[in-house]
Amino acid sequence: MARYTTDAEVQLLKRYAAQAKLGVVEIGVLDGETTKEMSRECKVPIYGIDPIISDSMDTNLIGSEEKIRNNMSHYSQFTLYKDFSYNISKIWTTDKFDFVFIDGDHEYNAVKEDFYDWYEKLEFGGYVAFHDSGDVTSVPADFKGWPGCIQLVDELKKGLHFMNLEWIEKVDTINVFQKK
Repeated sequence: MARYTTDAEVQLLKRYAAQAKLGVVEIGVLDGETTKEMSRECKVPIYGIDPIISDSMDTNLIGSEEKIRNNMSHYSQFTLYKDFSYNISKIWTTDKFDFVFIDGDHEYNAVKEDFYDWYEKLEFGGYVAFHDSGDVTSVPADFKGWPGCIQLVDELKKGLHFMNLEWIEKVDTINVFQKK
């Protein structure tokens, strides 16, 4: 199990990474543990985006560039962008991807900005997954998700953002949608 990710969530991420035909974007890499898990099944470029600052919900939690690089040293198709996702989205040009895992800043406006910034770049038929957007059900746990993530996912399920998006599944705290 990766830190703050259940085994069921890791299996879900690996499954979607294995399906990717163009590329995977992970917003919020922390130590690169989920990135490493996805790379075990992935055959396409993986782009990790993280400014390596204190977590939005726990200021004592901070990732490590050294741990990220160590976890991903085996995967030649990994690129780390040590910056905020909104900055990287502005300079993103031609790299195509069909799976984005949003696990960055968990405040509502930040999650919404990540979604809007990266949804437009996601290939049709691709998937977007939101971490911490629900409760854990596969194992006993008190964690119920973060309010900002939950609010956006609930709005997307209700079609409030007028996106061409279909909810696919929920595994523990991860909700997955497909761009139609």
